[in-house]
Parts: sequence; structure tokens; C-alpha cells
Amino acid sequence: MIIYFGVGVCILVLVFTYYTRQISRLNADIEAQIEIFVSLVAELPSIKDRDLQQRLLTVVRQELYAENRSRRFSFIITDADGKWEIVQGIDTQLDEKVNESDTVTLTHDEEDLLTSTLVRMKNKNQRRKIPYLKEDRKITGYFYYGDAAPSEMAQLPFAITDTEKKPQKWQMWKDVITAENATPEEKDRAQIFIQNTPAFAELQTTPDWQDGYFYYEIKSFYGLLITPIVLSIVLLLFAFGSILVYRRVKSYEHAAIWGGLAKETAHQLGTPISALLAWSELLDERSQETGDQVLAELSTNMQSDLERLQKTTTRFGMIGTEPTKTTVNIQKVLNDVLTYFEKRLPQISRNIDINIKSHDVPSISANALLLQWVFENLIRNSLDAIQRKVGHIQIEPLYDERQKQVIIRYSDNGSGIPSENQRFIFEPGMTTKTHGWGLGLTIVQRIIREYHHGSIRLVESRPGRTTFEIRLPTNVS
Repeated sequence: MIIYFGVGVCILVLVFTYYTRQISRLNADIEAQIEIFVSLVAELPSIKDRDLQQRLLTVVRQELYAENRSRRFSFIITDADGKWEIVQGIDTQLDEKVNESDTVTLTHDEEDLLTSTLVRMKNKNQRRKIPYLKEDRKITGYFYYGDAAPSEMAQLPFAITDTEKKPQKWQMWKDVITAENATPEEKDRAQIFIQNTPAFAELQTTPDWQDGYFYYEIKSFYGLLITPIVLSIVLLLFAFGSILVYRRVKSYEHAAIWGGLAKETAHQLGTPISALLAWSELLDERSQETGDQVLAELSTNMQSDLERLQKTTTRFGMIGTEPTKTTVNIQKVLNDVLTYFEKRLPQISRNIDINIKSHDVPSISANALLLQWVFENLIRNSLDAIQRKVGHIQIEPLYDERQKQVIIRYSDNGSGIPSENQRFIFEPGMTTKTHGWGLGLTIVQRIIREYHHGSIRLVESRPGRTTFEIRLPTNVS
């Protein structure tokens, strides 16, 4: 699994590297195309053919001002003093505002945007000296003319104005008069002529090329890198999910195996235990008939142990199935466990005290046999961990009113669990003892979490103090 995962990661890295190189080449190709157009513009003023010059200028402008390119390609053309004259691709409204007039007033935010963009362009690409035209034709004024006979065309009345329609030069059947030499009466007469003459034509001139500087930037296509990144993340998540599913399936398989083994063991033991119980009853009857006290005591002890063994097989038979739950008093369950161990503690050479604190806690919905098994396993682990002459085991049930849960704090003064093993104590096969299969705490966790929808955690573990906390939901609504 690890090898396959490593190979998959290597393939993803190679694909990502190739994809990144392709995008870098694409960006380089686009920049090369821009350089071609800028170089062409630099040569346009030297073309003597005005028609060819105009056609080439139109092609360049169509390419540089293309809407589909403006989103990624932007440029600023400044005059020789660094004042922006032509703007494209910064912001649609700002572009129109700057390009439409030389006297336009920009807001403080718009000036900041242009300034910061220009600084960024200077840092990205070297400036290029370039000739530019603000417009192809420039209107310098208007021409007004009147009527005249063909033989008198030399005396045709006309007037030439500036762009504000103020007369600059005119002729009214006499000599040509200019505004500098005209009297106020002549100026008034010319103004009246302009107002009464509907026919006029715009006077246009071809502006000269101006020297300026070309700055540009291209927004790289690195956004396309999102696709392989997203795919990589999806594949990694898929691989991670597959590992989790695989582990869950294996966990279910292990649980099914152990559940089946437990049920089969319980089934195989059930028949001979039932037979032994019948033989013990027969011995009890024979002891009563003969009055043999030794036989009677042996029969009683055999029945007690066989009943205990039968209870154990019943517990194993519950593994893997949903157990029957009833209303259980947790204090009674703990007292039953204490009664069971009080008969066996004297056989241990050490002095071990099991103290169960009594508190008023509500009842819970649980299976009493399985809960007894939980605390029996915990106590057995404590008995193995307590190596000192005097041992203490304390079990204290409490009630969390806010969470509506019964809390059982279990602690002992044993040797503790090594810190490196504390994360694995609930895993099957985890044991530090020379005997046993390491299933005690695994069964405890399964009973608490899966069958009673509670939780168990190790609060602390050090030499002389180990504490578990068990939480179980109550019947309180």
C-alpha cells in the first residue's frame, strides 16, 4: 500500500512539473508576441506610404486593444515626462476616462491605481521607447462658406473658426481678414455670418507622432495550475479515504472474526457446562441422601463456579450482537463486582483494597452482565499492575447534570502505563504482560462505545496513579 501510494505521489509530481513548464512556455510565447507588436509600432513612423501606415496601425490596435486579450494583457503609454496618455486593460471605466480626453480629472483612488500599476509594470518589464498617436486625426476648427456666382468664386464668402467656433479668418466679398487685425465690428459681422450659415466642414490635420514610453504586464496563466492542484488534492483525499475504508473493513473483519470466535466458544462450552451443572445437582442430591457434608460443600462450590462459567459464556455470546438492555442501577452493578472479587482477594498475597464510593446517580439503560465484565477486566488489569504490598482501587460514580451522563472514575495505585504505549491501550493485542492476549481493554472499549454509546478514556497514568473515565448516557430527559 505504501509503495503504491509513493508511486502515485511521484506520478503526480511529474505531471505537475510538466504542466507548470507548459504554462511557463505559454506565458513566454505571449510576451514574445507583444514584443513583436511593440517593435512594429516603433517602425510605423518611418513608413512613407500613409495608407500602408494606417492599415498597419489599425492591425496593431486591433491586437493590443482586443477584448479577449485585455483581461490578461494591460499596458500604459506615457509621454516623455512620464504622464500617462493611453491606458488599456487596467479597468474598463478608467481606460475610457483616460483615453477620451487630455483634460479629464481622475479621482484620488484612480490616480493611486494607475500609479501602483505603472510601478508594478516598471518592476516586471523593461520600458520601451515608442512613438504613439493619441488619435488618428485631429480637429483644429470648422469651415463655413456662403453662395457665390461661378464667375465670382474668388470672392466666395467664408469663415474659418477654432474648435470653439470663434472666427479666426474670414472673407466677406472683400479682402481676407484675420482675428488679430479685425475690428470689433468686423468680428461681430463674422460671428453673425457663422450663425446664419448652416453649411460647414470640419478641419482636420494628421497629428505628428509623439515620443513616449510603453509599459506592460501580462497576467500569467497560473490560474490553470488550480486544476492539477485540485486533482492532486482530490486524489490524495481519495487515497486517504481508501486507506480509512480499508482499515475500517479490516477492523470489521477482525471484529467479525473475534465475534464469531466468541460465539462459537460460548456455544461449544454451553453444552458441557449444562451437563456439569446437572452432575453437580445430582451430587447435591446424593450428599443429602448420605448426609456427607464434604460432598455437599464440594457440590455447592462446583455449582457456584459453573454458574460463573455459564455467565462468562453468556457474555461471550453477546459479542457481535446488540445486547438486551434494561434499566440498570450502576451502584448495584459495582457492588456485584465487588462481591465477586471479595471472595478471591484473600487468595492474593498482597493487601488490596477495592473502595466503591456511593453517590446518588440516576439509572441508565444498559446490559448489567456486560457492564460487570467491563469493571472485572479493569480490576484484573489493576491487580496485575499493583506490585506493592498495599494496593488501592477506587471506583466513584458521579452525575454530570449538564451532559445528562453518569461518570465513573476508576483509579488504582499500580505501576502505570508507559507513555509510549498509552495511545495503543485499546488496540487488540496490546499488552505489557507476559500472559494474556491483550484483549481486555479492547473488549471494555467495545462494550462502552458500541453497545452503550458511551466513552472511555485514559485520564492519567504514572507510577502510583492510573485513572480511567467512563461516561454513559442516562435515562434522564
